[in-house]
Amino acid sequence: MSPRRYGVALVAVSACALGLVLAPGTAAAQDVRVEGKVTWIAAETMVVAPAVGFPITVDLSQVDLDQYRALQAGDRVIVTGRLEGNRLVATSIQVTNP
Repeated sequence: MSPRRYGVALVAVSACALGLVLAPGTAAAQDVRVEGKVTWIAAETMVVAPAVGFPITVDLSQVDLDQYRALQAGDRVIVTGRLEGNRLVATSIQVTNP
């Protein structure tokens, strides 16, 4: 398979998987863990870009401010939380920068 076709297939599979995970109307919240780079952060909202897939909006309202006060765009993080609708409500944030 050519690299271009592989890339197109990977994006299609990722989009389908993300659509299933973030589909509205799920009966119960699901615990998840996302590793990626902070794209931007403002007030109680952050966007994290995983290595593969689309950026994810993170609600920080349930996390202690000390866990994210010093975060900046480009920082690598592991966000643990639960999916609620089309957003991830964080319960903890771990910085993984060297």
